[in-house]
Amino acid sequence: MILLYCICSFVADTAYILFRDQPDYIFYLYSYFTIVEYTLFSIFLLQSYKEKVFKYSLLIGSLVFYAIAILNIIHKNKESFDSISASMEGILIIVYGIFFLYEQVKDPTVFYVYYSKKFWIVIAILLYFSSTLFLFIYATTFARPEKSIYWVINNIFDLVKNLLFAISFIMKKGKKTSYPIENLYTDM
Repeated sequence: MILLYCICSFVADTAYILFRDQPDYIFYLYSYFTIVEYTLFSIFLLQSYKEKVFKYSLLIGSLVFYAIAILNIIHKNKESFDSISASMEGILIIVYGIFFLYEQVKDPTVFYVYYSKKFWIVIAILLYFSSTLFLFIYATTFARPEKSIYWVINNIFDLVKNLLFAISFIMKKGKKTSYPIENLYTDM
């Protein structure tokens, strides 16, 4: 899922460079990429969850997100950025990432969470969306010169996200080390 996301992100960034002077294309590019991004991250997290309550929460949140994203595309504003969908995506993905980390901390068989590829992917996602959330919320209020100044924040954290993805990709795939709960505590 994450490799597919990286490919889609690269294609979207390339398309942005090609169509940056055409605001209608840019709006649809951002809108569709937001939907693809949310979908791929949600599938990744849905497959990572063990508890059903987190899976159901993700599915309900997804229904609300898709309804708002589609309505946003249908009732397109004159802006070149879909601030509502991107902001909602950021909030939901942050919540889903917190669910994942909570589940990892609560699981006594996971002794070193940072040995997991999924951990680094979720940290990358959380860092990116928590860093750009307010940028996405206020993106439609920026004038063109302001947007180019503030959009550097997005670019920096996009780079950090991709570096953390790279860390997860180069990690050795090993057997999951299981630590039975009986071995974690010793009798005194």
